[in-house]
Amino acid sequence: MKENLALPEAKYLTGWSHGKEALKTGQYDTLKGSFYVNCGFYQDSGNRGRAGESNSTAPDGPELTTTNVWPPESTLPGFRKTFEELCNLIIDVAVLVARACDEFAASRIEGYEQGYLERVVRTSNTTKARLLHYFPPAYGHLDSLSDAQRIDGSTEDEEAVDTWCATHVDHGCLTGLTSALYIDERAHPPRSLNTPGPLNHPPTLPALPGAPDPHSGLYIRSRMDAITKVSIPHDCLGFQTGEALQMITGGKFRAVPHFVQLGKHTKGSQVARNTLAVFTQPNFNEIVDKTTGKTFAQFSKEVAERFH
Repeated sequence: MKENLALPEAKYLTGWSHGKEALKTGQYDTLKGSFYVNCGFYQDSGNRGRAGESNSTAPDGPELTTTNVWPPESTLPGFRKTFEELCNLIIDVAVLVARACDEFAASRIEGYEQGYLERVVRTSNTTKARLLHYFPPAYGHLDSLSDAQRIDGSTEDEEAVDTWCATHVDHGCLTGLTSALYIDERAHPPRSLNTPGPLNHPPTLPALPGAPDPHSGLYIRSRMDAITKVSIPHDCLGFQTGEALQMITGGKFRAVPHFVQLGKHTKGSQVARNTLAVFTQPNFNEIVDKTTGKTFAQFSKEVAERFH
């Protein structure tokens, strides 16, 4: 099933992706699987998910404009509907966050376009969602991690702590994040999509109250190089700024470096981490670098070539 949802012609930036993203030199990320969706449905509920305003403004390159693929309704009933509803909610909230950012920017940045970020978030046809599943770590890998390789507030060694997702920045404007759900897959094994017969009612998997290790989870690095753990409550969303906004504002807003720390899991458990990120982005023809005239389409292709 997963292979049917993988699109190599889109550089795995639509549909299923696993082990295709290079976050470190010579290393591909195999610790998580991703399901990418273009959120064109936010502007038009009949949109099949193809990004781009029109043929005249959409860039060349299927990695940016491929139509969404979805699991069959008979296999995962309600998945697409629920996914789109949650993405729409996150974008609606992102509009409000953008409005607050605009108020701050207008008072601090000379020549800032009034309401710029809200307009970008509200009208974008290029917003992309990424459903993330961090696989339970191999037990040998867990045993090989020393206490020094887990954040305890005393280490500044980045290489030692970004063990579940390497340090990176997002390349859009605002990223909306759900709270992480931790599932013990030993206690509740995932049902295979290859199991004979229809999965009419996929079981609800009970989430753990939190990460099995208090040091496990999402971390950000500040401008002053301080590392801070970010814990998003289950009934809240989190937002962080990305590289496109940093370019547009000349560095007044900064892209937030972040990573995910594995932590120490309970022996005998297989705990997976699950979350959804929604990247609100400028339309392809928006200028993100006034000095060079670079558009978001050009910038996006550079990013895709850098990591895929």
